[in-house]
Amino acid sequence: MSTTEKIAVITDSCADVPQELAEKYHLFILPMRITCSDGEYRDGIDIHAQDIYEILKKELPRSSTPSGADVEDTFTEIRRQGYTKAVAILLSGGLSGTVNHVRLAAEELEGLEVEIFDSGQASIGIGAIALQAAEYVQEGMGFEALKQKIRRLITDTKVFFSIDTLEYLQKGGRIGKAAALAGMLLDIKPILSFDAEGEIYTAAKVRTRKQVEKRLLALVEELKEEGRPYNLVVADGGAPKERQELEQKLAKLFPDSRHLYRAKIGAALSIYLGSGLLGAGIQYLD
Repeated sequence: MSTTEKIAVITDSCADVPQELAEKYHLFILPMRITCSDGEYRDGIDIHAQDIYEILKKELPRSSTPSGADVEDTFTEIRRQGYTKAVAILLSGGLSGTVNHVRLAAEELEGLEVEIFDSGQASIGIGAIALQAAEYVQEGMGFEALKQKIRRLITDTKVFFSIDTLEYLQKGGRIGKAAALAGMLLDIKPILSFDAEGEIYTAAKVRTRKQVEKRLLALVEELKEEGRPYNLVVADGGAPKERQELEQKLAKLFPDSRHLYRAKIGAALSIYLGSGLLGAGIQYLD
């Protein structure tokens, strides 16, 4: 790597990167804004998922892109630390305007070259891309090669997640009312994922909570390709014991993963997902 290339990796709080990994890989995280009846908060800083679960019992908060001040402050800090280039791997443009917001801010910068990526994902799907990119940076990969790798990671990262109710996705305008109503009336537990356009779609349906884990494992196993290096991801929103069981079974199915990233769903995504989420996925590295 050229001695003049010091590359920062930026993501947003919807990546749900665990704090210890964010620190280990020196990630810069832009906090989403969350507005409740009593004021505005920053995701992961002064409001967390457990707070949202309580708030949802009486109101539906709103989420919005990171503030202009937070974006500007992050870029300022990156330059202060001596970085000359940066990559920003952000929440799916199908769910949020964050990508465009950060891109516009980056166009005004001087002294820092920033490449913006729409991850087409949410939660640890974004997080796994950002973490792997940061690992490549630590290994000495240059900026041009890194950009190519990130494009491949976006294509080769696939995460599935199940939620207890579609109510909040529907109320938040992230899924059609008809689909939400059908799910609630039939007591279907949908397994969701993201399509090539970064939009949520239903990858599978199960009838009971007990069937969720089995179906998640089967969906990931269908993506298994022998001989390819990979990372695994698991996530939960208010379901830590179930996530631990899922993680153990996933690790048995895929014993040779480079990393197994685990995440708890943060406040911003919990507005639309509620509690009871389970997720699992795989990321190929070649």
